[in-house]
Amino acid sequence: MTAVIKQDAIIVLGDHETGRRADVLAEKAAEHGAVIAEIHTFDPGRAGSHDDLAQVDVVATAMSRAICTKANIWVPFPMQDLGREQHVRRLSLVLQRHGLNLLMGQGLWPCPITGGMNEADFALRREVQAVDDLDHAALAAVGFTTLGEEIELALAGTCTAQPMATPAHQTMERLSEVLDHLELECGPRPMLPAATAAWPERQPALKCYATWLVSCCGLTQTDAAKLINASGHRTSQGRIWQQATVSALINGRYDRGAAA
Repeated sequence: MTAVIKQDAIIVLGDHETGRRADVLAEKAAEHGAVIAEIHTFDPGRAGSHDDLAQVDVVATAMSRAICTKANIWVPFPMQDLGREQHVRRLSLVLQRHGLNLLMGQGLWPCPITGGMNEADFALRREVQAVDDLDHAALAAVGFTTLGEEIELALAGTCTAQPMATPAHQTMERLSEVLDHLELECGPRPMLPAATAAWPERQPALKCYATWLVSCCGLTQTDAAKLINASGHRTSQGRIWQQATVSALINGRYDRGAAA
């Protein structure tokens, strides 16, 4: 009986030392009926040095790729590379929200879905699952689409290459509805200055706005980038926002430039 659940393509996550074992890992994955689609690595010790894995760009990227491609994530050396038990648990819980799983160790063992690695983990997983089930039932009862679907619908009209693109005023109305929903669930959103304002004025406000979208509202950095772009704001270089630049904004990499 294979340890890999019905998912052939997997994404490897670990430190650079793990990445250097790509050939060995590929053989090990093949033994369990899986094929490595992507490998994402970070500096040794980096994950364990952070309380919040969202601060590790590579982890966020691997998670977004897993969700987009519907591939499980395999961490061959979970404690050595991630450093903290809570990191393993949180990765697993997030993936399971998207119908995926975290595979661990040399046996590609799937992280427990309804159970847990210990009594506290079992209780937390059951609690999170119960809250998710209740939330989804409530949304379904009133006919709400998922927030991700709402964002995609709201932003559909911003693509001018499509001849049937939604009129601009309807796009802004949909965006307003999405943001109103987020405020209702997560509290008031930070105000943004005019998109034409100087970068030193815009940067602190954009950082607060992006942090609110990701940390308070639970959006992915990719979805946050879409909403910021839809507001008309661009990076300091005049480029559209992407996951990587939103991550840099939240983690303070633009702070020095703003101060200068």
